[in-house]
Amino acid sequence: MRRFALLLGGPLLATEALKERLEGYRLLAADSGGRHALALGLTPELWLGDFDSSPPWLQEALSAPKEVLPREKDLTDGEALLRKALELGAEEVLLLGALGGRLDHTLAHLELAFLLLEKGVRVELTDGLARAFPLLPGLHAFSLEPGTPFSLLPFPEAALGVEGARWDLPPTPLKATTLTLENQALGPIRVRVVEGRAVLYLF
Repeated sequence: MRRFALLLGGPLLATEALKERLEGYRLLAADSGGRHALALGLTPELWLGDFDSSPPWLQEALSAPKEVLPREKDLTDGEALLRKALELGAEEVLLLGALGGRLDHTLAHLELAFLLLEKGVRVELTDGLARAFPLLPGLHAFSLEPGTPFSLLPFPEAALGVEGARWDLPPTPLKATTLTLENQALGPIRVRVVEGRAVLYLF
């Protein structure tokens, strides 16, 4: 499977566990996401962007092949990097630095994640601590440890249910609700999305 880890510009907790997890992934970075590569002690095979968010010291410190984009364009450096990963045949994408920080970027990353999923690409978003999985209609199984906290969010609306949690839920139409926030896994959970879109958020 062609697995890519994309370093975006949002917050990222660079840990040894995350570094170990990235073994087997092809690493790409978007503009200021290059700082995460330094924190992880890794060198991306491609560093792409207009570099308006990468100060000179960062560009000197990170020796990675660059692809320079114009500053005036109709997409972010992160979206351009996603397109590059698709061109390279990505089948699984881990979006690092995709959660937290600027709300507009987080929401845009989630929308882009759904576009990837609709193309058949497996996708996960993380800030190194929390993890988010976009979900389309179907049954989704997650092997969680007992006690793992999670939220299940309609995005923006969905009919969905969950089994294997402290508070199970039969398939229920949901929109603009806090009903499915702050649940807890009893072990592996199963999420059924009957219609619409949802996000599983592990924290």
